[in-house]
Amino acid sequence: MQSKTFFSESKTLLLLSIPLIMSGVIDTSVGFFSNIFLAHLGSSSLAAGALVNWVFTTLMVIIWGTLSAITTLVARYYGAKKINEIAYVFYAGLFLAAVLMLPAMLLLWNLSPLFLFFGQVPETVKLAEFYLHGLTWAIIPDFIITVLLQFVAGLGRTKINLTFSLLFVPLSIFFNYSLMFGRFGFPNLGIAGIGWGAALTFWIITLGFSIYFCLNKSYRIYFKWPHWKKIMPQLYEIFQVGLPLGFTYFFEVGFFLVMSLMMGHRSADTLSANQVALQFFWLFSIVTFALAQGITIRVGHSVGQNNKTAVNNATYIGIFYATAFMLLIAILYWGFPEKLIAIDFNLHDVNNANIVMLAKEFLGLAALVQLFEAPRFALFGALRGLKDTRFTLFTSVLVFWIIALPLGAIGLSYGLGGYGIWWATILAEIIGIFLLVWQYRRITQNYLP
Repeated sequence: MQSKTFFSESKTLLLLSIPLIMSGVIDTSVGFFSNIFLAHLGSSSLAAGALVNWVFTTLMVIIWGTLSAITTLVARYYGAKKINEIAYVFYAGLFLAAVLMLPAMLLLWNLSPLFLFFGQVPETVKLAEFYLHGLTWAIIPDFIITVLLQFVAGLGRTKINLTFSLLFVPLSIFFNYSLMFGRFGFPNLGIAGIGWGAALTFWIITLGFSIYFCLNKSYRIYFKWPHWKKIMPQLYEIFQVGLPLGFTYFFEVGFFLVMSLMMGHRSADTLSANQVALQFFWLFSIVTFALAQGITIRVGHSVGQNNKTAVNNATYIGIFYATAFMLLIAILYWGFPEKLIAIDFNLHDVNNANIVMLAKEFLGLAALVQLFEAPRFALFGALRGLKDTRFTLFTSVLVFWIIALPLGAIGLSYGLGGYGIWWATILAEIIGIFLLVWQYRRITQNYLP
């Protein structure tokens, strides 16, 4: 690849990805501040909040992943300049979101018996129920804004996603704080305030963005109501592309939930140390995940233009930037682990000595996992742009549930402790990369002109 092509493609890819990266990083601050607020309410509220957040995310990623197919389809039609098809995808996405709203709300409202079934403390479950009942009313605007943001991302206008985050985050923090502690004239709702705060924020932001899209002339061309028969094929496409993607996210997030449970069986110190590693793992994975979204959009545009060279350029340059970023993060993990651990624990407290030691070692292993995960995410993004999400689902199940989890459990049984799970994950990630490279080359060589 010539240097001119490298810099040109880099500029295009980064212009798409940087707003998504910034949006993802900014969004994480909501969870950061929410945990601080919950901690001030007490350990029971913090435990209930963690329970809701883990289960909510694990279940909802199936729907969010399915709706993310809108980006892939819109990107391809945008590259091919097919305005009518873009409109059909948009309305199909809205229809699907509307159909899924009621089941999702009923599920969220009635999760408490499930928590009790899995042996959670009744006091914690009762607090979680207050949180869930408020959060349930965020589902309607959440699904609508998801469709809108996926739609504009497919058009390549990712700055809208950043604008959403810049408005959503401070508003969400304000309402969460005000409703949890009864500030600024708002009622004191305790832990329920975080759920109602999220709902109120989503309603305000979604209504505002909906009005903006309706009034903006550049989007109005896509809002002409199409015939029902035109929507149904696109609805099928969203399911075909998005459902495997939703289950991919489910299995990947679910793996780390099970990893945490396995670490907890080992010891409380092991679980605490692992949570420190995962805290930074998720924070920095947001960057490569957002970069993968940028690759999806760029590949989708290039496929729509029948430009195989641009597809390959976007993929390989995306792999380069994802891996280079994670190499810098690995150096941070290996060179300055104490600085990271000190954010959560007092390094000079002798009671934390074992946790600090384990956390340093877990961070070192997490660095290797993320080094191999970076190109895997980039290849995910490329294959998603090529409308291949079934193979990525297959590799996620294989990597995490057929290879990493059983090997980790064996390592745990034979005295390797938490290290065994991380080493098993490293091995599985490497296998996943080889499989994804093989699939990517097969598709680009056999199916692209």
